Amino acid sequence: MDVAIYCRISQDRAGAGLGVERQEADCRALAEQLGWNVAHVYVDNDVSAYGSKPRPQYLAMLKAFGSGKYRGLLSWHTDRLYRSIPDLSTLVEVCDANKIEIRTVKAGEIDLSTPTGRLSATMFASIARYEVERSAERIKSAKQQQALDGKFRGGARPFGYTDGGMDLEPIEAEALRDAAEQFLRGISLMSIARQWEEKGITTARGKPKWTVTALRKVLIRARNAGLVEQDGRIIGPAQWPAIFDADTLHAIRAIIADPSRRVSTSYERKHQGAGVYRCGVCGDSMKVYTMRGGRSVSYKSYRCAAKPHLSQQKEPLDEFIDEVIIARLSREDAAGILHRGKGVDAVSLQTEREGLQARKNQLATLFTSGAIDGLQLKAGSADLKAKIDDLDKKLAAARRSSPLAELVLAGEDVRAVWDGLSADVRGKVIAELMNVVILPIGSGQRPKGGGLAMERVKIEWKA
Repeated sequence: MDVAIYCRISQDRAGAGLGVERQEADCRALAEQLGWNVAHVYVDNDVSAYGSKPRPQYLAMLKAFGSGKYRGLLSWHTDRLYRSIPDLSTLVEVCDANKIEIRTVKAGEIDLSTPTGRLSATMFASIARYEVERSAERIKSAKQQQALDGKFRGGARPFGYTDGGMDLEPIEAEALRDAAEQFLRGISLMSIARQWEEKGITTARGKPKWTVTALRKVLIRARNAGLVEQDGRIIGPAQWPAIFDADTLHAIRAIIADPSRRVSTSYERKHQGAGVYRCGVCGDSMKVYTMRGGRSVSYKSYRCAAKPHLSQQKEPLDEFIDEVIIARLSREDAAGILHRGKGVDAVSLQTEREGLQARKNQLATLFTSGAIDGLQLKAGSADLKAKIDDLDKKLAAARRSSPLAELVLAGEDVRAVWDGLSADVRGKVIAELMNVVILPIGSGQRPKGGGLAMERVKIEWKA
């Protein structure tokens, strides 16, 4: 009679399918002994029967049995077919209704048409579930102990580290240090991702494409600072070396979590005045639009983003602002701009943060011992978390390098440094130094002889 073979393996990290191949070979040998004809082989590779992930081939097999296509089923063991009572119930219903005979290589015959056979199958399913749950408990306990010991808990190779997670991968570690420094200087995640792709830096799994989400996840990992994190809480130092210090990690996390930032951290302006220059009529920001002139000539202009109140040709305006910035940063008193935030004691802030975190951890210990109840734990933790978040913001502000720093320290090379900055960073420098307002005076076209109608631009210095 025609029969089907069902094979399944829970994990196939290499993707070679060797486990299911061995199962199929043993099932074919059993079919030959029984005199059964193998008409089809259903294979679910790298799919667990215990989890919620569907098994497409298993469902296809049940449908084929329901149509009377096959009369028998071969599997390597019962736990390849089912590992839960609901799975077994479905299998019993289909096989009983269609008189399907079941044989296994390791567990023998399963007769689901009799009460004794169904009892045996139920016992096998219960034992399989018990084994899976006990195994999960052991794995969880082992990982918790490894976390407390600061050890690598297994899994895929973490970016920045070699296989085993305990030693640095030099090229990737240096890329992470550079990315952290750039991000704290105001470079967008998208820009950093593009740099990595251009340099040929691949993900830990060897993929050449970096998304902003993937880069963000890699950058904010506690392991980068030599710390162990479990269930969203840093529980202590790790045994592997750090790529950068804890202050850098807290600063990065605080900046990314800052609700005042754009929803998308991938945003990177392509024009230095986009979102920076303001409309002199309504005060809204200005965006860049492509305008049409005579004889199909097109050019870029800044225009009010809210309504077409006014516009100003982009090139002469940007050139004018460039010259103003370079002149300001070339003055002897330019260094004073960097000292506006002077007086922030980052060491004291970090010490205060560690004290608050210790108190938060102590609350969890008191709750575990029964000294306080859940409401007290929730109230105390919420208060401490709010204070810690506030300190993280202050630490981020103290740690984050101003985009101005490189320019101010450039000396006579201010122009060269400015020209080498991206439009996104130039926009951040402009926003930090001044308010640029375009007034509704005259036309935004170039005046005769070129240049810019100076009366249209109002600059309010912040420093």
